[in-house]
Amino acid sequence: MFFSQTSYNLENFKSGLKSKIYNVSKEKLMQNITKRSYGFIKCLYENDIKKIEEICKKLTKFKSILFLGTGGSSLGGKTLVSLKSNYYKQDLKKNIFFIENIDEDSIVGLLNQINLDKTAVVITSKSGETIETLSQYFFIKKKMKKIKNLNERFFVITENKKSTLKSIQEEEKFNYVEHKPDIGGRYSIFSVVGLIPAKLAGVDIKKFRDGGISFLENLLKKKIKYFDNYFLPSLSLIFLNENSFNISVMMPYIEKLQNFSLWYKQLWAESTGKKGKGITPINSLGTIDQHSQLQLFLDGPRDKFFTIIGKKKRFDSISLDCSFGKKKYKILDKKNLEKLMYAEMKATITTLKNKGNPLRFIELEKVDEITIGSLTMFFFLETIFCSYMLKVNPFDQPAVEESKVLTRKYLKK
Repeated sequence: MFFSQTSYNLENFKSGLKSKIYNVSKEKLMQNITKRSYGFIKCLYENDIKKIEEICKKLTKFKSILFLGTGGSSLGGKTLVSLKSNYYKQDLKKNIFFIENIDEDSIVGLLNQINLDKTAVVITSKSGETIETLSQYFFIKKKMKKIKNLNERFFVITENKKSTLKSIQEEEKFNYVEHKPDIGGRYSIFSVVGLIPAKLAGVDIKKFRDGGISFLENLLKKKIKYFDNYFLPSLSLIFLNENSFNISVMMPYIEKLQNFSLWYKQLWAESTGKKGKGITPINSLGTIDQHSQLQLFLDGPRDKFFTIIGKKKRFDSISLDCSFGKKKYKILDKKNLEKLMYAEMKATITTLKNKGNPLRFIELEKVDEITIGSLTMFFFLETIFCSYMLKVNPFDQPAVEESKVLTRKYLKK
């Protein structure tokens, strides 16, 4: 496998592996995996890589590419692009930007920095009715109105059904890419939604999908023992929730995974938070948030489950020369940043464990496409499995519909 999982302070929940809710939910999940019932599993086996490459070839004619969309329409692609970009400065073959919000100052600030004559736009909305995404499109279209042949530089990803965005695509003769109807936005990272920006950034999208397939195949081959080893923490989350542990903290000690934790936050919150049930996800980043949130984590309310993500030790990192004048900072001398990061992560894990906090440590072999593909599939399945145990539908989000209706009502005033 491409990652391992070690649990702490969860021993009391092992008896739950024999519980009815655990085994009924496990059987339901495994049946759906075997039948490839989930859209995000079906798309792993589609022969569409060449089609994605052809779309990207059209997009590479442009210096900058704007991806318009919000939530699941942006977070997956943004996560994958992060694997190939530098935390401090975007270092990609193409200037890839995700416009996720409707803050005019921010959008204008971005548009003023790029050459719109050399810019393409990809608009993504599964329903074709996301009002924020439509407003982004109309705003940017107005800014680009003097540019010729706009239809060549606009691409639309939406379902092949009647909607505002599909009508725009047809009327304006924009390039069209189908959004599969059986894949929800937050589950779309393995589809064209996540893979088009990923491919443009230089991600090996086949290996990313292969990572997802690998986790599935291992799960099916090893079945019961393998399942229980990986999903005991999932069971613990549900049992802990019944005892007022209602917060789940994801804290990667890998800066390239900061967007991954944001992607996970949406996946978990929208899938499990229903009918008065759910566990609130919080994203954190080591070592930065050791200096902001860790005090609360260690000495605040005991209502949190922790997921720490790190990578295996590296021994090829640059060693530090910690001499200054005739003195030397001995504790770091001849050490390296990787060793310091690992030491701080281990210290956080040990301190949380010693204070009795329930947690797990996920250690990645590498931070590469196949590993992240495997990890992504694990979190998809864990989220669905926990939703089954909570007896909620992991694929809808009924409560947010009310705010959408009210937004349209207030716009008419």
